[in-house]
Amino acid sequence: MEHEWGGEPVDLMWIQWCLQYLTDEDVVQCLKTLAGKLRLGLGVLVVKENRPFGTAREDRFQMDTPRGESLRYDITRPDLHHRLLFQKAGLSVDLAEQGVETNTYALRKIP
Repeated sequence: MEHEWGGEPVDLMWIQWCLQYLTDEDVVQCLKTLAGKLRLGLGVLVVKENRPFGTAREDRFQMDTPRGESLRYDITRPDLHHRLLFQKAGLSVDLAEQGVETNTYALRKIP
């Protein structure tokens, strides 16, 4: 995941339904890279991801495999695991919101 960022630091970044396709190691690296582009002290990174729902347990991963209409692989991580990955990436959770099938987090760099 190499990309040259030529712009100024930003106040807000939003990523949605991306991390579920990455390994934990790649998630941490992705978040570190994005956090490095946030304006110091002001920048917020919003992450929205699916969460285990329905009959799935909240303390377990939920896996989707290529069957039916979606034809995709993805990993739905529980809240505590997302928080661990955020911490490993040097981010703190300022705000978290739980939807029916998603979790949304507002993250800031840990000083």
